Amino acid sequence: MIQRFARGAAARRRARRLRKLKQERDEFAGELERQQQHEQEEKRKYAVNRRMHPRTQEDFDLLHEELEAWRVQETRKIKDRGMDSEEELAALQQLLHKETKLLQTIDRLKNVADTENREMHVHATLSRMSEPKSWDLSNGAKVLVHTPFTTRAKQMMQLYFATTLPLVSIEERMDVLLHVKWTAKEYDCELTRQLVNLIDREADLLNRGRNQKTLEGLRKRISNTLLDFIETPEFNPEASRFVIAKEKPDAYIYAHVGSATSLEQTWKKPLYSTI
Repeated sequence: MIQRFARGAAARRRARRLRKLKQERDEFAGELERQQQHEQEEKRKYAVNRRMHPRTQEDFDLLHEELEAWRVQETRKIKDRGMDSEEELAALQQLLHKETKLLQTIDRLKNVADTENREMHVHATLSRMSEPKSWDLSNGAKVLVHTPFTTRAKQMMQLYFATTLPLVSIEERMDVLLHVKWTAKEYDCELTRQLVNLIDREADLLNRGRNQKTLEGLRKRISNTLLDFIETPEFNPEASRFVIAKEKPDAYIYAHVGSATSLEQTWKKPLYSTI
């Protein structure tokens, strides 16, 4: 009797253990299947997104390869229909028209991607210029410190982003232009004179009541010229870490800036100081 109950208890324990193992195995298999489905869905979304919103050169190469494969396939279909020469020529012309439209769409997407990639690169570069320095302390700890050069870079970054803000009022735009103008006038060279002339031109048009939508091209020139100003090491010392030039720094400055003369050490001056 005792042995029978002992064997029954052992069998029940074994059954519970087997049921638990089966449940864990089923849960693991279900989780693995869900993970695989999720990965496949992410791959599908990525494949669709890189075709709908291409960003890299590999994405555009893929689009051109698929377009070429589609053209070859459609051409083969037209050839296999057994149409007469006039109908076949008309079908090939229609195919060429579709291919041209698709190529134009790819070119538009490439222009959009180039613009967005450039903006991302500029944002990342300016942010890295204004990052604080990491200094090692005697106790082994690290501390982040803003130097006069990183402070100067941060001020210029704020100026650049202010010039690219859309849908600002005329008063706000004039205030931004004024700060950019006086920052540039602290140096005297061809680049700063060009920047000041562009700012004066926009300010004059705004005072005349010109529609701001007609000033997009001029504002783009101002922001690009200001970016050239920021990327010049003589005006922004932190930019020297990002200048890719084979010349020596002095030769680079002379070739791109000329004999620019600083009216004062502007990195000691706050961004929105009283003029």
